[in-house]
Amino acid sequence: MKIIAILIALSLVKIGFAADSETDRLKPALDAITADGLLAHIKMLASDEFEGRAPGSKGEELSIKYIADQFKTIGLIPGNPDGTYFQEVPLAGIKSAPTASFVVGEQKMALNYPDDYVASSARLQEQIKVDNSDIVFVGYGIVAPEYGWNDYKDVDVRGKTLLMLINDPPIPDAKDPGKLDDKMFGGRAMTYYGRWSYKYEIAAKKGAAAAVIIHETEPAAYPYSVVRTSWSKENFELDTPDKNAGAVSVRSWITLDVAKKLLADSGQDFDALKKSAISKDFRPVALKAKANFEIKQELRTFKSHNVIAKLEGSDPKWKDEYVIFSAHWDHLGKHPELSGDQIFNGAVDNASGVATLISLGRAFTKVNPSPKRSLLFMATTAEEAGLLGAKYYALHPLYPLMKTLADINIDSMNVWGKTRDVEDTSFGMSTLDDALAKRAQAQGRRQHLSRR
Repeated sequence: MKIIAILIALSLVKIGFAADSETDRLKPALDAITADGLLAHIKMLASDEFEGRAPGSKGEELSIKYIADQFKTIGLIPGNPDGTYFQEVPLAGIKSAPTASFVVGEQKMALNYPDDYVASSARLQEQIKVDNSDIVFVGYGIVAPEYGWNDYKDVDVRGKTLLMLINDPPIPDAKDPGKLDDKMFGGRAMTYYGRWSYKYEIAAKKGAAAAVIIHETEPAAYPYSVVRTSWSKENFELDTPDKNAGAVSVRSWITLDVAKKLLADSGQDFDALKKSAISKDFRPVALKAKANFEIKQELRTFKSHNVIAKLEGSDPKWKDEYVIFSAHWDHLGKHPELSGDQIFNGAVDNASGVATLISLGRAFTKVNPSPKRSLLFMATTAEEAGLLGAKYYALHPLYPLMKTLADINIDSMNVWGKTRDVEDTSFGMSTLDDALAKRAQAQGRRQHLSRR
């Protein structure tokens, strides 16, 4: 409840309420939110009936209907200007069957899928091949002019296979080597440069044939088992007019053990290379190795959906400005090759977030007068496949982005009980930081930055 109070109070800063009136305005909103109400939504969305809420499945049909019905019941109007609660998102489902190997000199290193590696392609074509491609270690694979950072140093990597590290470079603070430099890649707060999706995007821009990320549990923030499970089932991409022809041909992860062996066979040391990669002076290292990939892909195209509701702002001058609350409704669906329970129910990730989204929508309808600015409540699709529903909305917004002040995203709620810290992973990106710190302090909490 205290976390939800922070979310509501934080939003009021942007919505247009005066600070001295917040207490009175918040009470009826908070009274409308109950633990039983939240749990009821979570139980429904995470039930076996919803089959893990995979896009393009029975689980999607049930999920988006349930969310839209709840929005309507609590008094929110359709968020799409066409008069519906839905925004169509064209997606493609991709089932990949890859084979891969590395060759060092005369020695072939066959890779076992999915235990040693995973590989797929965003390109919507039935077969992908990369033959005899030179492998180049490119550190963290980042080009960030604002930090004076370029891991490519004008090296031509067209047609080559890029081997790279996950997350941002952890740059030590010169004054205190035990801490990270807050001025470089947000210190402990992860930037977009650290995400796997960025790694593949920059590889495509550089004209690489394949991009291979070395998995490490701590900087990735999840074990390799998550990668293996997520990438070895049907995955999704936006179905664009050019069928994603501009994407890098092969996107891959390999385990740390495989990476260390590949580098050792090539006369390199993983730890030494990783250490060299946290310097602005790093330059790409060409390995004495080649990569081979072949991916056979089974494709299907379909329409998925973002679910959007709206609470009209009360001030004629401000109602055309928007604050978005968002949470992804999708999870990992079913994995028919598993024995026993095949359903990934996703109660925390992210039925809890959607339950909170619905509850916040209900709470805001109890605030009188209504917020001056308009509120959008958006449940997005295909987050697990790379934030695709959110990406599609950003590319095809229903309301002008220039008039959208903030998006407060809810990717799971605290289900463990009282906590001391409030984690802020977007520190320095908006003026909401000070408001968050103030609300956290009022509850005896500490604002905490975390490297994800």
